[in-house]
Amino acid sequence: MEVIHDFFLRIHIPAGTLSLILFWIPVMVKKGNNIHRKVGKAYYWSMWIVQITAFILSINNVFLGQYIMAAFLGFLAILTGYPLWYSYEILQQKKVWSERYFNNRKAFAWVLFMASLCMVIGAALLKFQNQGVLMLFFGLLGIPAMKDALMSKETAMKKENRIKMHMQGTIISGIAAYTAFLSFGGRSLFGDLLPGYWQVLPWIAPTIIGVTAIRFMKKRYN
Repeated sequence: MEVIHDFFLRIHIPAGTLSLILFWIPVMVKKGNNIHRKVGKAYYWSMWIVQITAFILSINNVFLGQYIMAAFLGFLAILTGYPLWYSYEILQQKKVWSERYFNNRKAFAWVLFMASLCMVIGAALLKFQNQGVLMLFFGLLGIPAMKDALMSKETAMKKENRIKMHMQGTIISGIAAYTAFLSFGGRSLFGDLLPGYWQVLPWIAPTIIGVTAIRFMKKRYN
């Protein structure tokens, strides 16, 4: 199991590092131009490598007895995978969404909602202490996916804008990427600077910044 862990970690880390760099280029350049599209696709596929390897590492951590780490890695993969998927797929839809897209969207949303519910239950079992606090925080982030799972196709098409959904999904996937970096990789770099409860900061800071950015971008592109 250790060999499997090391193998996929050697793929996961470079792909994650590349994603962290590529994320900012489509954000900063003119939207829709050649650089935006090409770098955006490179970011999209590198992030999928990150998600797939993270999920495999999560399963491997179960066999290694690292259950809390397995739960976080697995949940982050699902939490990131859903917006990453629809950020690209929504651009392929016309005025009327395809049944394939809508059915896949509902399936993704249900998986995320159920995973979020499990995280909240896990936090309760840990009495909302130590890792339980983080499990509750991230679990609550995925609960609103139930709205997507229950929304009808007609309602969703009326309420949602392709460009806004593309921006939202991309930024949320970036939030998850930086959360993982600051929490797992960054912890060894900044651990001594963040004593006690301040160690929670790397977990929640990207989410707070990202949600603010999403609201700003939506207002800007209205």
